[in-house]
Amino acid sequence: MIKTNKMRALVAALMSLAAVSAYADALTVSGSATAGTTSTFGPTVGSTYISDYTSVNDASGNSASASAWGNDHGTYRASAYGDGTFDSAATFHRTLSVINSGSTDTQYTLNFFIYYGGLSISNYNQLSGSGTAGYDLSIKKNASSTLFASSALLDSSGNVTASNALNGATGGSDAYSAWYYWNGTNVSLDLGVLGAGESMNIDFDLVTTAHGSYISESYACNGDTGYGYGPTDAIGLMSVVDTGYGGYGGYGGTCYRTASINAGLGDPGSIDANTLPPTGATFSVTGTPTNAVPLPGTLALLGLGLAGLGAGRIRRQR
Repeated sequence: MIKTNKMRALVAALMSLAAVSAYADALTVSGSATAGTTSTFGPTVGSTYISDYTSVNDASGNSASASAWGNDHGTYRASAYGDGTFDSAATFHRTLSVINSGSTDTQYTLNFFIYYGGLSISNYNQLSGSGTAGYDLSIKKNASSTLFASSALLDSSGNVTASNALNGATGGSDAYSAWYYWNGTNVSLDLGVLGAGESMNIDFDLVTTAHGSYISESYACNGDTGYGYGPTDAIGLMSVVDTGYGGYGGYGGTCYRTASINAGLGDPGSIDANTLPPTGATFSVTGTPTNAVPLPGTLALLGLGLAGLGAGRIRRQR
């Protein structure tokens, strides 16, 4: 029994060499926003956590913002939004290089989590114009082979053009707004087989866009009367005779009202280097040897091990 256990341990140790893999992870964020002027951010490269943001506005009530962030555990977000007439886009990108450092062909699988998110267009003042909000998410192998793709585009009439809709996706519209939302989705993808020493690159791209072409209507800013108190006596106490309330005057100036558009996919909260997706489904790759037959190099090691066990047995028999 002892000799059998030693044999099993040796075989298991040799076979474990086949499942070794190496990874190289690179993250970038980028984006742009246009509302009278154009502002851009990124790319920023990091291996743990990256984040960037831009925002612009003009003197006519138009504004645009874009933001993106992520970490190497699988948490990420890209958001684009604005008011009036504008264009905004945000991008989160990850490239994961997978290298088979083992000694046998290995089957690889990618596991990740697609976050909740939504697209919305709000026009509560029913001003003339139109707009769109959308997202486009894709996973590619070696920059050309598409493993997964999902997208949606919402227009101001409430129409949605979607491809491979995510879990729980639903939309609607009324006289004042249009919306499209979805739930979190766990995804597992077959990456195929890598031979010993071979490698592949996995590209994860998320782009959110928001576009508006609405009029921006100006009006006079009038602040509320606010809170105040009646007159006080000589020592600062309220007078017995209350002649009415004081208060703050209006702010004056010019304000604007227009439509707002928002597109976002990913973790809506602030994250750090340790944050994990809510289901723990990190952006990770697992490898499994395709068969239990070692390659010639491993067989040679196994033969040496068996010879050693045999020699030990002969010595004990003598």
